[in-house]
Amino acid sequence: MEEQKKRIVEWFRRFKINKKTALISLSVVLVTGVAGVVYATQDSGPGPKTVMNRYIDYWEQGKYDSMYNLLSNESKQKVKKKAFVKRHKAIAEGIQQKDIQFKFAQTHEEEPESIPFTTHIQSGIVRDISFKNKAHLVEDDEGWRVDWSPSLIFPELKESDRIRVTPTPPGKRGEITARNGEPLAVNDEKTAVGVIPNQVKDLKATSQKLAKALDLSAKEVYNKVKSGEKKPEEFVTVRTFSGKDQAKAGKLEKAIPGVMARDASVRRYPQKELTAHVTGYIRPITKDQLKKQKKEGYQAGDWIGQSGLEKYMEETLRGEPGYRIVTTDAHGKEKSLIAKKPPKNGKDIQTTIDLKTQKQMVSAIQRKSTDKGGGVALDPKNGDILAMVSAPSYDPNTFIKGMSRSDWAQISSSSQPLANRAKVTYAPGSTMKAITSAIGLDSKKITPKTHYNTDSGKWQKDSSWGGYFVRRVDNPGGGVDLAKALAWSDNIYFARVGLKIGGPTMIKYLKQFGFDEKMDIPLDVTPSQYSNDKKFQSEIQLADTSYGQGQLLISPIHLATMYNTFANDGDMLKPRILMKDDTTNKPKIWKKDVISPKVSAKVRELLTGVVTKPKGSARDLRTPGVSLGAKTGTAELKASRDDKYQRQLGWLAWMAGKDKDDKPDIVCAAFVDEVQDRGGSHYLFPGVKKMIKARYR
Repeated sequence: MEEQKKRIVEWFRRFKINKKTALISLSVVLVTGVAGVVYATQDSGPGPKTVMNRYIDYWEQGKYDSMYNLLSNESKQKVKKKAFVKRHKAIAEGIQQKDIQFKFAQTHEEEPESIPFTTHIQSGIVRDISFKNKAHLVEDDEGWRVDWSPSLIFPELKESDRIRVTPTPPGKRGEITARNGEPLAVNDEKTAVGVIPNQVKDLKATSQKLAKALDLSAKEVYNKVKSGEKKPEEFVTVRTFSGKDQAKAGKLEKAIPGVMARDASVRRYPQKELTAHVTGYIRPITKDQLKKQKKEGYQAGDWIGQSGLEKYMEETLRGEPGYRIVTTDAHGKEKSLIAKKPPKNGKDIQTTIDLKTQKQMVSAIQRKSTDKGGGVALDPKNGDILAMVSAPSYDPNTFIKGMSRSDWAQISSSSQPLANRAKVTYAPGSTMKAITSAIGLDSKKITPKTHYNTDSGKWQKDSSWGGYFVRRVDNPGGGVDLAKALAWSDNIYFARVGLKIGGPTMIKYLKQFGFDEKMDIPLDVTPSQYSNDKKFQSEIQLADTSYGQGQLLISPIHLATMYNTFANDGDMLKPRILMKDDTTNKPKIWKKDVISPKVSAKVRELLTGVVTKPKGSARDLRTPGVSLGAKTGTAELKASRDDKYQRQLGWLAWMAGKDKDDKPDIVCAAFVDEVQDRGGSHYLFPGVKKMIKARYR
C-alpha cells in the first residue's frame, strides 16, 4: 500500500499539484479503492521503452530537435539544444552516415530503466559500424526521459571528447606496362615505420620502445617524433625498410601500439624518355589540388599523377585510401579507435604500346636531338596505339628523385619537352587532301576522273577574291585528275574540289570524321577543328581548309585515326591505349560508315599512287617487299601571306603492309616542326624509311 501511495503522490507532483492538495486528494483516491489506483497508475504517461523507441525513431530520421525534447531536465542543463543538434549532425556528416538503425536487446524486465541496444551505422567511409550500448532513462516532471551523455552516440565518447575521421595513405600504386609486359612505371618497394604524433597516447614511451626495437638512440627517435608535433596529423618516418626487411615493419606495427607501417615505395620509369608522354609522371600534391581533392582522402605529402596515364588513370592506379574513425581529447590526442577501413591497392594497367614500334617512331621524327614533333602508330585491325611519341622528351624520374638546376632548365625550356605533341592539334597541311578526296568521292561531288588544268600555278574563283590566290607547287604540266592531284599534292585542284563539295557538306563529313569531338581515350586529346567558330566564313576559308590550311587543326592521333578509315571499309575505329585483361583488344567502332567501302578502297589505292607514280611526292619511300601508301604535307604557319618569317610543319601520314597482304598492318601520322629550309615534309623520309625497313626486313 505504501508503494502505491508514493506512486500516486508522484503522479500529482508531475501535474504540479502542491503537497497539501495532493495529500487531501490522496485520501479521496484511497477511498475509491484499488480501481482508482490502477486508473492513476495507467495514466502516468509512456514507459521507458516507449520513450526510448520514440528517441531512436527520431534518431533514425535525423530529427535531432525532437530527440532533444525527450532528454531529462538534468541532461538539458548539461547540453544546450543547439550544441546537441550540431554535434549529432557533425558526427553523421563526418563519418558519411548513410543510414543508422537500432535494435533493442531482450530483457526480463517489462519496463527497465536501463535499456541495452545495438547500433548499426552504414558509413560511406568505413562501411558498417556496429556496437552494443545502453541507454539510461529517468522519471522527472514530464515523465520518463533519456538521461543523455555523449556515450549514447559512441560508448567511448566522453563529455569533452571529439570524433575525428582520418584518412590513411592508399595502398600501393598500380604499375603500368607495355603490351608485352615490359615495365613502364613500377614501384621500387619500400616500407616506412613511424608514427603520427596525434594518434599516439604516450609519445615518449612509444619512442623508447621503437628505438629499442630498431637499436637506435631513444633520445634521437623521441626528438625526431617530437618534431612532428608541429604538424601532428602527418606521418613521421623513423626508418625505411626495403627488400626482405620489409616484413620487420609489419611486425613492429603489431608489437608496439601507436607505431605504423606505411608504404613508402618509390616510383620508377625504366623506359625514361622513351615513354614519358605515355606514362606521364607523379609528384607531391599541390595546395590547390589538395583543396579540390581532400574529400577523396588526399593528404599533404601524397603523390598524385600530373600528366599522361598517371594523371588520367589516377583513380585506377592510386587505389583507395584507408580511414580511421577515432575519439580524441580536447587537444586532438587520439584516445580510442571506433572503426577503420584498410587501404586498398591500386590496379595495374597494361598499355597497347609496342616498345619496338615506339623506338622506331622516335627515330623517325627525331633525326637531331633538337627536333620537335609528334607521331602515332595504330594497329589498323583494332585501333590499338602501338606508338605515341613526342619530341623532345624528358626523363620522368627527375620528378621522383629531385630536380637539379640543369634538369629544371631543360624541363622549362622553350622547346617544351613536357608537351605531348602527339595529342595537340596543328595545321595538317596536304595530309588533309586524302580526307578531302574521300569526302568528294563519297558525296559524289567528284569522281576519280574529275579533271582540272592548273598549269598557271595560281588560281582564284573570281575577282570577288580580290588579291587572294591559291598557289600550288610545280607539277609535270598538263591536266590533273584526282590521282595526279594527290600524287603531286596540287593545292589548286583540292581548293576547287572543296568549293564543289560546299561548306555544309564539308562540315557534315568532317563531323562524321570526329571533328569538334573528344576522343574516348584517357589522355585528354585536343579535339580537332575545321574553323575557330564552327563555320566557314568565306569560300576562301573553305578552299584553304580543303588542302590543309585555313583554321584547320588536327592532332597526329586523330589524323592517324582518320587514315585508319581507309583500312577498315569506311568505318573509323576507336583508338585505344589500354589492353583489356591481357588479351587482344577487339575492334570498337567510333564512327560507322563514315565513307563507303568502295570509296575507302579507292582512297587507299590513291595513296599508294603517291608513292608509286612518277613525280609522286612520297616516291622516295618505296621499299622492296612493302605495300605502302602515303601522303606528305607541309603546313605554312605565318601571320599573313606577305610575312617574311615562314615556319613550316613537315607532315607524313602513311600505311604499310607486306606486298602480298590485302590491307596494311600499321597506320601512322607524324610531323616535325620548323622544317623550313630542311626539305619540308621530306625531312621525315630518312627516319620513316628506316622504320619501314626495320619493320618488314
